[in-house]
Amino acid sequence: MNRTLLWDAAPGEMRAGVVENGKLAEFRIYRSCWHAGATGSHFTARIIGRTSNGKPLVDIGGTIEAQLEQAPKLPEGALLAVELVRMPIAEPGRWKLAIVRPAPDIDMQSAAGPIAADSAMRHFLLPLLEGADRILCGDALAARDLAGLLGGKGPPIAIDSAALDEADFEGLADQAVRGEFPVEGGLLSVERTRAMTLIDIDGGGDPLALNLAAAQQIPLLLRLLDIGGQVGIDFLALPDRAARQRVDTALADACAVLGPHERTATNGFGFAQIVRPRSRPSIPEILCATTPGRLSVESRAVALLRQAARSVGAGTRRIVAPPATIDVLRAWPDAVGDAATLLGYPIELVSDSSVAGYGHVHVQS
Repeated sequence: MNRTLLWDAAPGEMRAGVVENGKLAEFRIYRSCWHAGATGSHFTARIIGRTSNGKPLVDIGGTIEAQLEQAPKLPEGALLAVELVRMPIAEPGRWKLAIVRPAPDIDMQSAAGPIAADSAMRHFLLPLLEGADRILCGDALAARDLAGLLGGKGPPIAIDSAALDEADFEGLADQAVRGEFPVEGGLLSVERTRAMTLIDIDGGGDPLALNLAAAQQIPLLLRLLDIGGQVGIDFLALPDRAARQRVDTALADACAVLGPHERTATNGFGFAQIVRPRSRPSIPEILCATTPGRLSVESRAVALLRQAARSVGAGTRRIVAPPATIDVLRAWPDAVGDAATLLGYPIELVSDSSVAGYGHVHVQS
């Protein structure tokens, strides 16, 4: 199987896509501003209290608190080495804490705090690189930085901006925010709730044909957007058990791309469930955080920073945005500095509560 990794690097955010046999199969986003670590990373944690369910609460640095599972009996203030098993997860209106577990075989001196940014990014990259024949970057700078990050290992790296344009990460991100995806004969509507991700199927015409198309498409969509946890699928009503069985078989066959998962049979009401491991936030959760259906303040800040870094012209770039967005950018001095270095011009942050939309970038000349 032909497998290509697409790498779109910009200050504050990296976007990656895995193309298999000419089709985008996985889309991932790395945010340097909040990816303090990846699952499997080690930290020195301090017990600071207890969560609402009585589990020990620990501080792992970088303003990140986590719930400690399988915890030994230790007093508040005690230090121990831990392994991150789930990153913080955004749900509608709230955040779920990261989860860590003791790592007794790890020397605390080697887990003295959040892992370095380049190590975190390599951790993000390695699963995407498995089986890849090549890596395509949008420009020479991204290719050089990626080669340095990988230390000369991995598949060959080439520059192909057209391939990234064709993948259309921006368009896919917009769809993920809206939660609407076309399927032959209809539309898949994806909605996040605190209990699960719900997928509704709408459209006219033959309900069996639409259900079969949806059953084939939904597992691909879950993999594409890295959606884990509980997923509920509400198929259109069908006239008999034989028709439901055809849909159930199609869904089972299509789920082969998901790797480890559990699946219920489609019941008489046309409802089925898929349960996947959920160790990190999905693409919709990264983009929208606790506000499903619209970009989070952090995502708006990232979008403006990317726009500034890729703007054309001479002179200072002025990012004008609502106060909340500017406050986020001011909290990211490294990312803003990287964008200014890339441009060769200063970046000025202007807070304006009257600005329309999520803000704009002004080029001096």
